[in-house]
This record gives sequence, C-alpha cells and structure tokens, in this order.
Amino acid sequence: MKQVLNVAHRGFTRDFPDNTLESFEAAIRIPVDAIECDVRETADGRFVIYHDAELSGRDIGRLSLSEIKEARLRDRFRIPTLEETLDLCHERVRLNVEVKRVDSLARFLDVLREGIQPDEVFLTSFNRDLVLELANLAPDIRRGVITATPMEDHVTLVRETGADMLIVMFPSVNADLVREADEAGLPIFVWGFADMTQVRIALDLGVDGIITDFPDEARVELERMGKGSL
Repeated sequence: MKQVLNVAHRGFTRDFPDNTLESFEAAIRIPVDAIECDVRETADGRFVIYHDAELSGRDIGRLSLSEIKEARLRDRFRIPTLEETLDLCHERVRLNVEVKRVDSLARFLDVLREGIQPDEVFLTSFNRDLVLELANLAPDIRRGVITATPMEDHVTLVRETGADMLIVMFPSVNADLVREADEAGLPIFVWGFADMTQVRIALDLGVDGIITDFPDEARVELERMGKGSL
C-alpha cells in the first residue's frame, strides 16, 4: 500500500494565522508529515515566511526585516523569519517551502542549508524559470513545479523545469495523470482542496501527497485507509 504524505498547508490554520510559528507547532503536534510554507525576500536581503505580496498595503520586498517584525497578525502573532521556521522544524517535521519571491537564491539556499538537512525539505514554485535555477544551484534538494490549471503534458513540464515532483491543483488530478506520473517515476502531490470529500477523491486516485487545510482530518482518513506514513 502506497504511503501518502500529509502536508499541512501553511501549518494548522484552524486555530492560528497561517505561516506563523504557532500554526507550525500546532501542525507538528497533530502530527503531520510535512508543513507547507511560503518564503519572500525583504528589502534588506532577509527571508520571511509570508504568503501575500503585500503587508498592510506595502510590498514585502520594499520592507526591511525590522519593519516586518513590528507587524502583528490578529494583533499578536509575529511573521517569522526563515531561520526561526527552520529552527522550529529541524529534526521534527519536513518542510515544503514554496518560493514566492526570492531574488538572492544563493543566499536563500545558504540559509536553508545552515538550518536544515536536504532530506528534510523540498522546494516548490509556480515560477518555472526559478525551479530550473534551483535545479542547477541545489540538485541535492528536491524540487516541485506547481500548476493551477489543466495542462496537456504535466510530465514534460516537470522534465523541462528540472523538477522531480509534480504539484497539481485538485481539479486537474485524474487517474490518467496519476498513472502517467507513476510511469515516469514522479511523485504527484495535490493542493487546493475545498473539503475532505475532495481529499478522499485524490487519495483514492493514488497520489503521493496531499497539501491540505484539514491535516488533522486527513491524518484520520489516511490511517483508516492504511496509507498513513507515521
């Protein structure tokens, strides 16, 4: 029976703001196999974990780390740095780091390597050129290309970007795609679930991982199906 990775989308966001250390800690305690988070570079070349391009109407890339540290989500939660996130997760849970906007890739990879082992992390992005650049700079770290729309040939996309994983949005996954990925030796992960019904459909298709906002419910379902990896 194929074991499926249960990836908490931005942590456990039912109780905490997404992409916060509190949401990551809560996901670890479920427990999950991996945590998905988003990384952006600041104006002074540091890296923070934050999804949106703007914070209070200002571009993250134009804000310094000190300015970002002053911000509070829901009046009390801080936006964490990449280093803080790596320190929390190292040797406890794998990380799926989605690279949103990072101009200094070499420095980003240096920070990553200082805080976590290559087998503890996989990097993903919608940006195909960026995935290819990561393949050249860090071939020892697994990389996934993310898609949000149906395509004719996902496998070719993976090969052209130097990725070794395919990350597709739920409506695009089907039995044919899973079979093609399996035949090509490519793990296929699915994201963008509206509810647990869609999660179950993806699991029945035989995917390798789910990136979900319901990691606690997904864990129960995986155990019921005998597909849990914990």
